[in-house]
Amino acid sequence: MGEQSKLIVKDTMVKSVITVKPETTMREVKEIMRLKNIAGMPVVDKQKKLVGIISIADVFQAMDDDCLDALVKDRMTRNVYTVKPEDRISVALGLFRRFKFGRLVVVNDDYQVVGIITTNDIVKKLACFLKLDELTGENDRVILEESKEQALQFSIEGGDFDNAGYAASSLKRKLQSLGINPQIIRKAAIAAYEAEMNIVIHANEGYLKAKITSDKLIIHVKDTGPGIIDVDQAMELGFSTAPDHVREMGFGAGMGLPNIRKSSDKFEIKSVPGQGTELNIEINLEGGE
Repeated sequence: MGEQSKLIVKDTMVKSVITVKPETTMREVKEIMRLKNIAGMPVVDKQKKLVGIISIADVFQAMDDDCLDALVKDRMTRNVYTVKPEDRISVALGLFRRFKFGRLVVVNDDYQVVGIITTNDIVKKLACFLKLDELTGENDRVILEESKEQALQFSIEGGDFDNAGYAASSLKRKLQSLGINPQIIRKAAIAAYEAEMNIVIHANEGYLKAKITSDKLIIHVKDTGPGIIDVDQAMELGFSTAPDHVREMGFGAGMGLPNIRKSSDKFEIKSVPGQGTELNIEINLEGGE
């Protein structure tokens, strides 16, 4: 097991945690999440003890119920799974796998919040131990092939705004490490990010695969979800089927597919209503200024 077996939660957790109080309104929570670009916060009392957790899903539900002036204490989840700083990483991973959480609250012996840990935090820490550019794991991996082609794959969950953009930023870092022209990297990052966000906003789940060859980047994206009824209309600037609550959070402006096409040297889209959407994107890695 080596160094990995010695990892504990406090080695990986984020110590700077944004929290809210039970008396905070859901409207205030919505604004905090929008400004801080986060999808969940622990709820603490005056002694900073954990009393619940509030998520972006709770905000969406409050908007649907027209209850944004309701207090957090009336909408939060009270039974919260937690870990302690001295717990082994395997404990956190077990909870992530069993309950499909996006994050876990870290508490001390007095049940005070001292941190937050996510699967991405664990991935990054393990990558440091293994001395890899990217971690080979369940949700994202890098495959180095004998032909010197490099392949990355990322699983993406619908509604997971907390991790939205991780695949695109990881691809961007990989291209930077290979010395690719910055203008080309920017095109690739835009295309990957928009494709990733389409899954987060519209689909149940999906994946993004990227293959880097000597002269091109090939991105394949596929999701399971509602699909697109009118692809031509979806390609129009400003057209969006994102729910109002998603657009109010700053997403779903209707620029996704047009931006992908604009950033690609070759772009194909296939969609079956009621089943899902598939994108094939190619970007030439040679050229640029």
